[in-house]
Order: sequence, then C-alpha cells, then structure tokens
Amino acid sequence: MTGIASIPETIKHLHIWNGSNYATINSFTSLVNRRFDREEHFFVCIDSESNPQQKISRFKNVLFMPKAEHEDFKTFLALLKKAEHVYWHAMGLNWRTQAKLLARPEIMKKSCWVEWGADLYGWRRKGGNPIRDAIVNSVCYRWRKSVSCTVAIFETDGEVIKSQFGEDMPVLYAGYCAVHAERTDELKPAEPENDGLLHVLVGHSATPNCFHADVLEKLARYRDEKIAVHIPLTYGDMDYARDVEKKAYELFPAEKVFILKDQMELEDYIRYLWGMDVGVFAVWRQIALGNIEQLLYMMKKVYMPSDSVLGKYFSGKNAEYYPYEILGTETFEEFSRGVKAAKPADCVVKYMSENSVAAQWKVVFTAAESLGK
Repeated sequence: MTGIASIPETIKHLHIWNGSNYATINSFTSLVNRRFDREEHFFVCIDSESNPQQKISRFKNVLFMPKAEHEDFKTFLALLKKAEHVYWHAMGLNWRTQAKLLARPEIMKKSCWVEWGADLYGWRRKGGNPIRDAIVNSVCYRWRKSVSCTVAIFETDGEVIKSQFGEDMPVLYAGYCAVHAERTDELKPAEPENDGLLHVLVGHSATPNCFHADVLEKLARYRDEKIAVHIPLTYGDMDYARDVEKKAYELFPAEKVFILKDQMELEDYIRYLWGMDVGVFAVWRQIALGNIEQLLYMMKKVYMPSDSVLGKYFSGKNAEYYPYEILGTETFEEFSRGVKAAKPADCVVKYMSENSVAAQWKVVFTAAESLGK
C-alpha cells in the first residue's frame, strides 16, 4: 500500500478506482477535493502509485492499493466496512472479489455503482467454457443487482440499466469531464492553423469497438482530396492497433495518415483536438465520450451512428451531429462543410461545465445517503 500516511478513523464517502482511465480519475479526484469537504471523501485506487499517468498522489485522501484483491484484501475490506457510502467507479474487480462482496450484504447495501460503459455493455462473459461463463455471469449480474443505486451519465444508459437489472433499480445521473469547458476555452489557439487540409479524427483508441476498418473504407472515397486522417492508437489492443495502421496505409497515401502512438499530456491533447475539423466515431455503446463531448463543444463536425446509445441521446437533446450512415455518400464539399449551429448544445455545455458537474455529484452524494440506509 502506498500514497498516504494514515487511514482516517471515519470515512463518509469512499471512492474506488481501478486505474483504467487516469484522465477521468485525475480530474474527478481534483474536483471533489476542491468543491466538496475533502475530510468526508477518501479514494482508493487499485493500481500502483508508480503509474506515470496518475496525478493524484499529492492528495492526502488517496491510497494506492495494487494488491487490494489479493494480499491486502483484509485491509481493503476493513475500509469498505468503515465507510458510510461506497462508490465503485466502473466495476473492474475480478468476479471472485465480487462474490466475496456479495457475501457481505452490509457492504452491498451502501454501495453505488458508477457505470463507465464497458462494465454496463460488456460485462457478460461468453465464448469460453459454458459452465464457467454461466457461473461468472451469475456473480457479475448479482453484484450489479445488489447495489443500492447506480450512476449513469445519460438517460439512454439508464434505460439499459433498468432493462438489465429491473425497473426498480434507482438510477442517478452525473458526468465526468477530464477537462472542463473553462480550461478548454483557454487552450483554444488564438489563430486557427490553416494548412488547407481537412483534419479528420477516427476513433479514440485501439479498441475494436471503434470499427476503424469500416470507417477508413468509407473515408477512402476522399483519399485524393486535401485530407489528413488522424488515428489515436495510444492504448488498447496493440495487435488490433497494428491491423488498423496497416489498413490505413493500404487505403491512403502515407503523407495523409497520422497515427498517434505516444500518450500526450491531457492539455496537449485538447490543443490537438482544437486542430481537428471532423470526428468519426462508429461506436454503438457509451464510449469515447471525452473526445466526442470535447469536439461537440468545440463546434467540430461529429459523425456517430444515429441508432447508437449516444446517437439516440444527442438526437433527443437536439444536439447537432451527423449520422454515421451517410459517411462516404457525401461529396467532399458536403463532408468538409462545417456545423450549422451557432453555439454548442445545452446538453454538451452541461457536461463540460465544472459548476454543472459539481452540482450533479452533489445530488448523487445526497441521494446515496438515503438510498444506502
């Protein structure tokens, strides 16, 4: 265990991270410590403090426990018992650990599951030994079914939660934002760079959920135009990343392909996004949200499937985006045309505003106190 001198005698709100997305972890931990009573909040990160992406070890209420599910499980369990309310930010624990928690209903009763996308849309195991898969899936289902409440970002996610775990499952709504609107505005270049190219961002990471090959084949219609195709592949499935890179160079001249392999500092990446004209996200579940929301806030043109979870959400909020289904059917002039709206949609501003995000979590913390009794 590393990262803190002592564990407090009492813990009101205990937050559990699994170290999978430090852009979000860093931002949210900082937000809570700035906007709420830090004496009431304690954070456990199931990861090593040596992870170069983390920027939270400076806080006195942070504890890194890379062995929380193994050698340090007794200490981890003691923290869970001590806390009044427990927030699981993405359920990334091993199924055996989830089973151990199910055997302690006093912990489940005060637990709030904050879904991140993959733990809602991809938790079911399949393709392995059918008996083992059935056992694992039963445990994972029961864990989610046993929490006192869930937190989702969008109403469309809430609908999926209720369809899977029952209409009586309490769902609260609150978002994360790695870089808030105020800072995004400050990072905007004073003068936009104009090199005469249409800069297109394809996906956000090396995950098959982005269907890169399909996107690139649609974009290939414009290979002879003044276009630059940017593909972030800094994390995810590296074998898949190599396949994507190979596909990109097969379809486009090398000088028009820009593969991101090295992790950028977050604010440098925001500056990078300011340089994009179009973002294409062929994603069907809630994923790539940090990129999508930033681009929508920056008034960039974003394509996504209209019948996806995100597409349905933004359609319901009258936010301007373009259906992925028409990608590759437009002329280059149509494709390169900017957005029509004069300002970002209210739902995007709500997600990006620090004041709004803090207010959403205040509601969650208050509601959790009553739901967990």
